[in-house]
Amino acid sequence: MHTTKIEEGDDREDMELNQVWRACRKIQGAIFRYNFDICADLKQQDPGCSGFVSEPIFTAVLGKYRKVAGMSETELRDVTDYFQIRDGRVAYRQFCKVVCSETLHKSAKTDLATGLEWNDPWHVNVIPQPEDRRRLCLILLKIAQEANIPLMPYFQDYELIAQNVGVVTVSHFSRVLHFMKIPLSEPDFLLLLRRYMKDGYLVNYVAFLKHIDNIIAYLKDHRLLDNSQDIIKDFPGRLVDLELSQLPAVNGCKLVHPIFPDACNHPKKNRSQCDIIFCIQNYVYKNQVRTSEFLESFDALNIGSITKNQFERGLSTMGVGKYLSQREMAVLVDRYLDPMDINRVRWRNFVDEIDTVFTIKNLDKMPQCVVESPLRHIQELPRPGAVDWQSAPQSMREVCEEAMAKIRIRIRNRRLYLHPFFRSYDKLNSGHVRCNQTNQIFRTNGILLSDQELDAVLHRYGNELGFHYTKFLDDVDPAEYAMPSMVTKQQLQDCPPFARDNLEPEEASEETIIRILTSAKRQALTKGLAVIDFMTDYDRHREGEILESDFKRALDNSGVILTEEETTILCNIFRSPRRMACVRYRDFCKALDEIFIQLESSLGDQVVTAVPLLHLPNLDCVDCFLSFDERTICSQALMKLARKPDEISNLSQVFKDFDRENCGSISQNQFLRGLTVREMHQMLSSREFEAICKCFGMQRGLCLEFNYREFLKILDVLFTTGQVKRNY
Repeated sequence: MHTTKIEEGDDREDMELNQVWRACRKIQGAIFRYNFDICADLKQQDPGCSGFVSEPIFTAVLGKYRKVAGMSETELRDVTDYFQIRDGRVAYRQFCKVVCSETLHKSAKTDLATGLEWNDPWHVNVIPQPEDRRRLCLILLKIAQEANIPLMPYFQDYELIAQNVGVVTVSHFSRVLHFMKIPLSEPDFLLLLRRYMKDGYLVNYVAFLKHIDNIIAYLKDHRLLDNSQDIIKDFPGRLVDLELSQLPAVNGCKLVHPIFPDACNHPKKNRSQCDIIFCIQNYVYKNQVRTSEFLESFDALNIGSITKNQFERGLSTMGVGKYLSQREMAVLVDRYLDPMDINRVRWRNFVDEIDTVFTIKNLDKMPQCVVESPLRHIQELPRPGAVDWQSAPQSMREVCEEAMAKIRIRIRNRRLYLHPFFRSYDKLNSGHVRCNQTNQIFRTNGILLSDQELDAVLHRYGNELGFHYTKFLDDVDPAEYAMPSMVTKQQLQDCPPFARDNLEPEEASEETIIRILTSAKRQALTKGLAVIDFMTDYDRHREGEILESDFKRALDNSGVILTEEETTILCNIFRSPRRMACVRYRDFCKALDEIFIQLESSLGDQVVTAVPLLHLPNLDCVDCFLSFDERTICSQALMKLARKPDEISNLSQVFKDFDRENCGSISQNQFLRGLTVREMHQMLSSREFEAICKCFGMQRGLCLEFNYREFLKILDVLFTTGQVKRNY
């Protein structure tokens, strides 16, 4: 690199030239990859061709390409300071000779193996915060102590496949650390990525391993490791414990108790009977526990009482015993003591009283009773870590009331709606947010509180989970304007008769009979019904006649929906001449079968042949009805596809991968993708594909999906019976 003469007293004496050279190499690599001319941009700012530009212009030109080159602000400042002269201008011509000379004179015939010739193999990012740098050094020291096996082969195995040059993906970097049993919390891992991230999505593992090796060599040279490769006890420093994951702190809430129990954190030390019962009810309601299942097994004779030891064992099994002291357990036993035997406890009375948090016993005998679940006193129990506001200092309570009044006035005057702001931070819908987020929401909406007022509000609504904003909003902003107001129930009104409703009985004309038969045929065709199977059961002697009541019942069971008058007209048409109470159901079924088969006779009506009209699978909706041309096209397409049934093409596995709900249907796009995977889409034209999708379509919600199971069955049947288009 061409260097200028450094005079005495210059600020560049302490500058590390390696950092400047590395920054210039980054600019060279960006010029090589993206082919932009940074020298031309600098020359445009120098009309007199003096070779110097001002510092703001030089910084602005380089700042335009800073993110592309992957330079930090520190590196940009170092490069500017290095090429700057005493009068404040920057010698951009010398900078161009260093950065652009190799690029401009590069021969076009030179063979380049990769696009990474000018990439820095020791590329690392600058971390400006000193606390983060110290924590990074401690993390690297701990990893160097944990990594007893060389890590280089695990990263090189990835390079053999990905053909990368000294970089791996973030997922593979995390996978190697996890495989080597180097546990890292999420903030520590993100700090490593900030240091060794390259090109925005890769990790420079070469620089990472180089730093680890340097640390190990330093520890060995200074004899800071014992024989077991552990840090000696008199090491002048403190290492982070990577085995324990770092949990987020309760940010900003000044809580009373440093350690919160899992339930029933009542502020009183000597709890009364009511307090103990409320504690147990709260635990049972939150965990949805059936109390009787833990106690009734001890009562083998079903007398309603058990011994004291059995009662304590049942509560311990339930999970409540660890929250009760011996004194509280004795108080609870005395409450439910059996008067007939003082050594036993009436567990059923205990269960009935605890279960009132869910419902009331014998509720079926009180239909007008309104059940409140959970009870009001259970809802208002203080949460773990919350301050007992009744026993709080009077000054804090007054400050909190003033702050609440100020917030109410602000909400009323500005018509603020704070619910969406809190819900945006509450991703788990727990009703709590962090205290610093609460302060941020207040400032965003212009609610300015002093430190004392803010602390008072946080003390009142804060607990171990954070700031209980749901209760806060109920007190300060019920948002009644956002709730729909209750409207009285309107009286039911009779719907006026429609013009199409003909109340007069229809005449059995030829037009009416054709309309009724057409309606019955359409329903049988759409639903794929065999009506004769429902009527044959009523014909025990196989006479071809059944009772009129049985005929109507069979129509209802088969799914052919007709009115009472239409059914009566059908009975009159097909009524038996021998028995007036019977109907010739076979003639009716033969009329319906005309939609499925066509009878052709030849040789003087001596030979009757049934030609099938509908040889496709059952239809599931009216939208899937096929015309004669569509049925012909679909048949030809199925005969083509039958050359590769499921046992040859294994289409079922492809369709099952798309059918994650295992409901037997997929979308038409997925059906086309499955055919494309098996290279069967070339057999079909667009019209044939649409006909098949319409044939095997089924209504699934609001969309029309493809029934691939019936489709595969038809292909297997066509292949087995030999109905395959051979000359295709």
